[in-house]
Amino acid sequence: MAAVIRALHYAHELPVVFEDPFASRLAGPVWHLLCKSRLLYLAATRTLYKSLDPIRRQILARARYAEDKLEEAIASGVRQYVIVGAGLDSFALRRNELGGKINIYELDHPATQQAKKARLKELGFSLTKSHEFVPVDFEKESLKDALDRSSYNRNGSVFFSWLGTVHYLTPPAVFKTLASIKSCAPPGSELVFDYAVSEKHSSHENQQTVRDLKRYTQRRGEPIVSLFDPDILPRKVSDLGFELLENFSPMQQAEKYFNINDERQGFMPGSYFAHFRLV
Repeated sequence: MAAVIRALHYAHELPVVFEDPFASRLAGPVWHLLCKSRLLYLAATRTLYKSLDPIRRQILARARYAEDKLEEAIASGVRQYVIVGAGLDSFALRRNELGGKINIYELDHPATQQAKKARLKELGFSLTKSHEFVPVDFEKESLKDALDRSSYNRNGSVFFSWLGTVHYLTPPAVFKTLASIKSCAPPGSELVFDYAVSEKHSSHENQQTVRDLKRYTQRRGEPIVSLFDPDILPRKVSDLGFELLENFSPMQQAEKYFNINDERQGFMPGSYFAHFRLV
């Protein structure tokens, strides 16, 4: 669904917050057709897609935010990029000019990666030699264990993105993963992840949107199981050896990426973006 949202946005929406010309092909032929038809897109926006509007904006904003921070990290000398829970992420396809400058590691469940590899082969898309798939089953092993099987350099600075996943993990699993990141990356490395907060941290007008999101994910078999306090979580992560650089609020997301300054205009009120540096 994240790839579909990126694809429809790139094909039909202005201004373009996040450019992903590969998303429609990766998402599948039906969605690729929808991206080619303005009439079909408009019909979808008046039905299912309309109800996903706040979620859609969060998905686009988090992708843009993470890659903006990654660009800054690359400029400062980071040469490794680890995408945790990569799904149908297309960074390696979109940024092939970085081949040789940065090593890219995609971490995901083995079955998910096999499906993605099959889709890439079917489409005739090739990845650079600096890209590596790293299969990992987080129920059986840690992020560190998975990276140890790859060409990943534990002594080289790295940027981690961890998007659209924390919501669906238990708090102990979240902190276990953070500890694993800390154990396999040197000081100066960076991490961006998004996390959900409970409706009590939203205005009365937006509390229904948060409840709607919970019901939507529950129906899809992926219930939101972790909700954090945006004032407390950064302190707990800092206790693990991270320095908070930014705790990007929903209103900041809306203003920066969508020029929205009224919370009634529709954005995802229950999601923050956290940017940390290892110390």
